Amino acid sequence: MKKIKKYEVKCKIAKDDFDTMFAKTLAKDEKKLKEFRELIVKDFNETRDNAAFLRNLKIFAMAQGKVPALAKKTKVNRATIYRMLSKNSNPLFYSVTSLAHNLGFDFYIKRT
Repeated sequence: MKKIKKYEVKCKIAKDDFDTMFAKTLAKDEKKLKEFRELIVKDFNETRDNAAFLRNLKIFAMAQGKVPALAKKTKVNRATIYRMLSKNSNPLFYSVTSLAHNLGFDFYIKRT
């Protein structure tokens, strides 16, 4: 029983820790960062999962080291940007599109 509990404790990595580690990995490889940007778009188009999109957008921003720069450029403080991109947030569409645009994403609306 002790072995199982030790294993469970070792395996519990907070999502924030994973996101930070993943962002650091992406930051070291420009090709992987570009591939991740394409995967973000593809995943969102297939799933329409807003929470996953915001999480991936946050990882992408962290990988580029751009959250502080985004805060300055958009005149939104850094803590607000992190809150916007957090798990339980419900940011305004304008806020998301503005951040995404500053990260190199474009939004298009098309009839289905």
